Amino acid sequence: MHLLYPKTKTFFLFIFFLWLSMAYPQKTYNDSINIYFGQIKDLLKKSNDNKEDFLDIEFLLDKQNRVNGNEKVYVLLKLYSAYVYKSLEDARSYNHKALELSKNIGYVKGELAAKFNEAYLLFVNGQFDEAMLLAENVSKKATFDNYPEVHADTHALISYIHTERGEYDMALETGLRLLDIAEKSQDEYLFMRASSALSHYYLRMENYRMALSYCLKGLHYVIRLKKVQFIFPKIDEIGRMTAKLNSAEKALEIYSFYLDVEKKIASPGSYIQSIVYMNIADIYISINQYEKAQEYLTQAMELNYQNNYRFRIPRALILQAELFLKTSDTINALLYYEKSIDAAEDINAFDVVKTSSATLADLYEKNNQLSKAYEYSTLNKAIRDSLFSNEKEQKIIILETRRKIKEVTQKQKILELENETQKARYNTMVIVLVFILIIGSFGTYSYFKVRNKNRLLYRKTIELAQVQVDMRQKLQQLEIKDTEIHEIDPSEDDHRLKTSKTLDDTITDIILKRLTKLEQEHFFLDHSCSLREVALQLKTNPKYLSQVVNQEKRMSFSNYINELRINYLLERLLEDPDFRHNKLSYIATSVGYNNLNTFNTAFKKRQGILPSFFINELIQESKPKKV
Repeated sequence: MHLLYPKTKTFFLFIFFLWLSMAYPQKTYNDSINIYFGQIKDLLKKSNDNKEDFLDIEFLLDKQNRVNGNEKVYVLLKLYSAYVYKSLEDARSYNHKALELSKNIGYVKGELAAKFNEAYLLFVNGQFDEAMLLAENVSKKATFDNYPEVHADTHALISYIHTERGEYDMALETGLRLLDIAEKSQDEYLFMRASSALSHYYLRMENYRMALSYCLKGLHYVIRLKKVQFIFPKIDEIGRMTAKLNSAEKALEIYSFYLDVEKKIASPGSYIQSIVYMNIADIYISINQYEKAQEYLTQAMELNYQNNYRFRIPRALILQAELFLKTSDTINALLYYEKSIDAAEDINAFDVVKTSSATLADLYEKNNQLSKAYEYSTLNKAIRDSLFSNEKEQKIIILETRRKIKEVTQKQKILELENETQKARYNTMVIVLVFILIIGSFGTYSYFKVRNKNRLLYRKTIELAQVQVDMRQKLQQLEIKDTEIHEIDPSEDDHRLKTSKTLDDTITDIILKRLTKLEQEHFFLDHSCSLREVALQLKTNPKYLSQVVNQEKRMSFSNYINELRINYLLERLLEDPDFRHNKLSYIATSVGYNNLNTFNTAFKKRQGILPSFFINELIQESKPKKV
């Protein structure tokens, strides 16, 4: 019994620290929110004295007519900011004027800022690929040393796009890199944009506590820099994250504050309003007030479709589907989940496809529509495998761990908060440090455990591959003798395949013999190998071929092809030492795979380890041992 004591002690320590981490941050966040909202109220009192900062359109239009050169570009860019969430058409018009004027007078900063704005408008319309291309072009010219604000804006946008695409490792890496530059330079604008990028990432990863933490950091700098155009989005983000942290009542209070602010300064516009209505609807769904939820969701839908907010539409459709489920309207729920997938595929928002396909697979299975359930389950697996490889998950863990360690070891930068808030933050950081140490211990243990498991799988794969080589040689000898004894009349077989309407034992034997011959010719190495193509080569139809493979090989046609390819590869790797030293992409192509992801998935599914690990171990074992 004494051997179990350390584990029991560790377990109780873990529970204690978990309780602390839940108790202190809640109070900290609520205090912080109240303090920042108080600062916003103070800022709003000065709106008449700071019309330019508050993006007063009449003031800016009047000033536009009174200034020239760089200053006029500045005012035009301010007018873009005033309209960006109200009217994309007007925002694009003022931004285009700023771009053309900047080019004419050689104002490089204005030109780069206008190009960034253009990329952001593409992002708002859900044109992620075009937005990314333009943002990357701007980032090549706008470095931190020459144009820090444009640099910060551009990299925040790049992080947003990675997040919307489901490229979470790239989103996190971009956001953290921007935060590192901000910490080194102590540039407040960079702090604001880096916090926004990281808040966006953690929100999508459903780590709402981290998302809220970065959102509040960003709001701190929004208020200090008087970037009023970001106030409405920040209040909305705080409300949404608070709701997700199981506090619907507090979230509704925050949205009540949002509506009060809207009365004091100009409305943020339909772009922000649409997401606010969606989030309020989500809260009302969570507390079972379905009529209220439908009221706000209908308004959000109208704004999204009227203004073509393409990347907002999939989430609105999911909310509508959830509302139908809550009211027991399963038929419409299924319809709207399917609509959300169509809308998400239109903008390459694959994380939405992944979520909705998983839900649809579950719903169709519960409704005993198994073919539909299989269809969406297959889609979900394909998206999940393509978006979340082990390498990406490991990269995210590494990035987050490095960041946490850096935050613990850095000298704490205390915000202008009350003493009680400061103590709570300190306690939270201590808890984070303890958790990092615990996670590190578990990580080390898991690493060696996985390594030992991989070694066992490697040995098993080697043994099985050697058995396959021996069996193939014996089968080849038997087939030579069998061919000498039994002569096959191909014309008679063709006649049977064409005239028979049922799949009897004779036809099955014919197809199997021809399939065996094709296997010997390595037909599966062809990239275009498909059920239809193979059926044509066998002079039969795809249905017969699929049935024979299912019955005789006990697997689907695609699994059958994968097994042939992997078996062939294992034999070749054992027999051809030179082949092992090729690039993995070349090896994948040489055995019939069009891309490396599909090859990795197929190999690991069958052997339990990645091909890179297997080949590296094989190479290491083949090296002569030093005496």
